[in-house]
Amino acid sequence: MSKTELLVADVGCLKQIKTILEQRSAYVRPIGYENGLKVVRTSLAKDDITIKHILSQYNGVEMREYKDGTPDICLDRISKFAERFLKINGADSEDIDVLLKHVPLRYSLYEPVVLFNNSVERSFLKENWREALSRPQNKDFMKSMLTQLFPNFTHVATNRPIVEYDAMRRPFHIESLEGVLFDGQAVQQTWDHPTQQDFKSSVWCHVVQNGIHQVWSPVFTMFSRGNIKEKKRILDPKSFSDIEGYDVVDLYAGIGYFTLSYLKRQASRAFCFELNPWSTEGLRRGAILNKFTTNCHIFQESNENCLKRLANYDAVHVRHINLGLLPSSIQGYPWALEIVERYGVSPVTTLHIHENIHVNDIASGQFSRNVLRHLQEVKPQFKYTLTHLEKVKTFAPDVWHCVLDVDVAHNK
Repeated sequence: MSKTELLVADVGCLKQIKTILEQRSAYVRPIGYENGLKVVRTSLAKDDITIKHILSQYNGVEMREYKDGTPDICLDRISKFAERFLKINGADSEDIDVLLKHVPLRYSLYEPVVLFNNSVERSFLKENWREALSRPQNKDFMKSMLTQLFPNFTHVATNRPIVEYDAMRRPFHIESLEGVLFDGQAVQQTWDHPTQQDFKSSVWCHVVQNGIHQVWSPVFTMFSRGNIKEKKRILDPKSFSDIEGYDVVDLYAGIGYFTLSYLKRQASRAFCFELNPWSTEGLRRGAILNKFTTNCHIFQESNENCLKRLANYDAVHVRHINLGLLPSSIQGYPWALEIVERYGVSPVTTLHIHENIHVNDIASGQFSRNVLRHLQEVKPQFKYTLTHLEKVKTFAPDVWHCVLDVDVAHNK
């Protein structure tokens, strides 16, 4: 009989899912990895009420079937390769055992790059792995790994977190392990004022989520797989109404994390503001691949210019405004409300406010109250209605990236 395994994008809900399955004695060890997703095997059939409950309660969880005897999928393929390679190249068993304890297991496939997650304990950047890979007999480790495990990929890199606050959301800590990610010297001029040659000198990653192409330079911009939950929410008419035929403003557009989802929902136009020139280039490339170029208007500048830019367009009717800067987009509140005042549609324009929030402030409602207070201080003449708070992904222990939906209407 076929059983079910769950593909989980958001590690924040992994513990709850595991607990639910354990209560039914339906959890099958161990948890695996595939394309950056957690693979949780169960002893339940796909139509079991527990499976249906998990799929309805948690975003970013997909289901598929497997049969007893099916080999574990990507459970530890990196370790298996590493052990085999090291043995063939003369490493002794004691050294191999130590190295295997620090083999990275979590990674994402962003063509053409295999990108390993940041980890303190499991990383090729650990000193023992650096020393092992520097030995002549191991110089082809990464090339062999690509050939045997990832034949369609040409680069390997390790990702580290971005700095806690950076308005341009730049991945300062990415290290190439195989292949050149940027063929040149990334000086400040390259970051701030890249040339067309700079763009040509960079590797550009590509992924398709929800049928939407996204493109970015891993050296100069970031990408978060966990945002797929919010992207799916935008694509769901039950969650986001009145997109088709209306204008959308994205005050912190990045590479189009959310912009492209609005356009897939047939927004009339998306007005995108972003400081990072590498992000706007990624957005431009993504718009081309998705055939959104005619209604995606990109401004590589501060969103403080948004009113001036919108004034150049006819019949602007803004239904949704995305404020996606982390850890907080509070600095965008005044501009968002000015847009509502001048270009908002009737009866409401909805703000989608992103912020990193401590679990205590979520549970107590303090975050929602703070947002409402700030908005009322900026434009007291509006009526504000908090309609939904979405927990997108964990950002740090006890901290969630959340999105608060706020309907803004003129008081009658």
